[in-house]
Amino acid sequence: MEKTNKNLIIVTGFGPFGSFEAVNPSWEAVKLLPDNLEFNKKQYKIEKLEVAVEYAAVDKSVEEIWSRNPILVIHCGVNSGTSCISVEKLAYNNYFVGKDVAGCTLQNDSACLKNNKNERIYTGLDVNKIVKTIEKCHCKSAEAAALSSGNPGNYLCGYIYLKSLDINQNRSLFLHVPEIDQPYTSQEVSDMILNIVQECVRQIEENGV
Repeated sequence: MEKTNKNLIIVTGFGPFGSFEAVNPSWEAVKLLPDNLEFNKKQYKIEKLEVAVEYAAVDKSVEEIWSRNPILVIHCGVNSGTSCISVEKLAYNNYFVGKDVAGCTLQNDSACLKNNKNERIYTGLDVNKIVKTIEKCHCKSAEAAALSSGNPGNYLCGYIYLKSLDINQNRSLFLHVPEIDQPYTSQEVSDMILNIVQECVRQIEENGV
């Protein structure tokens, strides 16, 4: 792989699907992120990408994203069963049984990976520190604003995370966001994602990965 683009951050959200056919909360939050970030006296460019809820679209997007060698890639998806941001620690390569929005499934219910044969791949980022960062800044009630999670799901959320982790687990992360106004607005979720971006960049720069 070529030298890392130290100034490029890419954040993705998913397009419409299922009960979120009109609006996907993940993309609504991601698209509100600023185009540029100044952090620790360095300038970063944040590119936002909407990914269709299709296995083929994920394959193409992940390949194109990593061909540009960004310093950080964060994927976001919606989880209607949560009221906070779930910071995912890992992804599993099994049980991708659901049809995507194009009606396609994966052969053998698993992903074709280039670099890993393991059934699970963990992010190299410190999820606990990421969660603590959000709790300090965004807790608006007795309920947590962010939690660590080990269940990215067996649909496109888990799939896109697995594909990125296979390429670079030290610079990949997945976030599940709640539905809009449950209890956070899209702007509030976007602000939390931005704080997560900052913490991830801090970790990557500190660890030199």
